[in-house]
Amino acid sequence: MQHAYKQLILGMVCLFIVMAIGRFAYTPIMPFMQHVEGMNDQNAGILATINYLGYLIGAIIPIWIIIFNKVTDLKIYLLINIITTLLMGISENFTLWIMFRLISGITSGTVFVLASNITLEALRLANKERMSGMLYSAVGLGIFASSIFVFIFTTSQSWSMTWVILGLCSLVIGSFVIMGMRQNPTFDNRESVAHEKVSASRLKLNKRFMFWFSVSYFCEGAGYIITGTFLVAIVKSIPALSEYAALSWMFVGLGAIPSTILWSVLADKIGRGKAIYLAFILQIIGVVLPVFSESMVSLIISSLLFGGTFLGLTTLFMSEGQNLMFKSESKINLVATLTVIYSLGQMIAPTVSGVLIGNSGNYNAALIFASVILILGLLASMYSYKTV
Repeated sequence: MQHAYKQLILGMVCLFIVMAIGRFAYTPIMPFMQHVEGMNDQNAGILATINYLGYLIGAIIPIWIIIFNKVTDLKIYLLINIITTLLMGISENFTLWIMFRLISGITSGTVFVLASNITLEALRLANKERMSGMLYSAVGLGIFASSIFVFIFTTSQSWSMTWVILGLCSLVIGSFVIMGMRQNPTFDNRESVAHEKVSASRLKLNKRFMFWFSVSYFCEGAGYIITGTFLVAIVKSIPALSEYAALSWMFVGLGAIPSTILWSVLADKIGRGKAIYLAFILQIIGVVLPVFSESMVSLIISSLLFGGTFLGLTTLFMSEGQNLMFKSESKINLVATLTVIYSLGQMIAPTVSGVLIGNSGNYNAALIFASVILILGLLASMYSYKTV
């Protein structure tokens, strides 16, 4: 039991570092980086896309390649990820930034998969699976904490030091993972394995459901990431609110912290399908709201709705994929497949958005594009559950 709790805490630290800092800290820092020559909205979108390409590659790596073992590999990738965060503050060369963000994305993806695997396995062995939502809440907690720091500390002159300080903080807390995380104990659990095999033989995977369910998750990846990439820049472009831009990302984190647990509880009460529909609807409202209102209140609501749904939808889709994987005869790793599909969506969308924004500085076209994609995702999810 104690081992499971320890793995959960260390797993949360991993996601705090590679997702909230290594991956999402770019969003509130990006508007300050744009004062560097050549760093326009198109290039900002390219950097985001490169990072998501890396994440796609990283999510695939643990499926095929384990060099030593899961824990040792995780520690190596975690250390590399921290180094790339530090390096973002040492250089102002766009080509080097592309390389750093690619490596950061690859290591984020691998650590996300490995930390999830190690932690969820430990919780399952301790019969504490219901605590799994806490693991992903670390992303929201990290977004919240890092955005407050960016708001207080960062200016157009100090953005590079922000990366360095975040990297050093990551190194400090990451040292607990490097020194403390251990392999999960292995013991004979034949009865549980036998039960899973019996369950697996009862159900054939509904391919039509899986196709439309995958389309829906692709749309979520493509739709959410546009706001995830440009939200702070959108607020910064509003003169009356520009000095509070980083705080908008703080509200995203605030909404995200409890979301994974709350959506899991709601899914138990109303069903996973209905929970997914509701999360999509709330996210669509959150994404499109800045198009119609630029008031502080509407932007706070938008940030909270966005933060409260994007991790929640990931939790709901991943839990459905895992559930189907254990209950069906399919040999396909559905969790890994969904992660790759999601990564494809979030890799493509920022570049398209950068083109839509162009040199105008107006983000409405990109937000409308995101909301249309999310509406398609909602419809695809509704159709997928009608095929069951």
